[in-house]
Amino acid sequence: MFWGHGYGMGWGWLIALFLLLALAALVILVVRSFTSAPPGPPPHQGPPVPPRSPARAIAEERLARGEISPDEYREIVRALDEGPPRPLP
Repeated sequence: MFWGHGYGMGWGWLIALFLLLALAALVILVVRSFTSAPPGPPPHQGPPVPPRSPARAIAEERLARGEISPDEYREIVRALDEGPPRPLP
């Protein structure tokens, strides 16, 4: 009677399945776009930076105020990088 022209015949089920999958993908993309990255600073790139010591900060302040020369600053930094003084034997 209808020869393939009725409801539910042909490729209609496949199109409905495709639309359902497209809708699910859209919902997943929207949800992930709002929850993908936690707030905070971006990750650091490059070699790790050692923490600045209070002694180095004081030397930098003294250099900025002009109390010491750049040569004296370099000498202080070099002494700080060597570590604590060794006890005499």
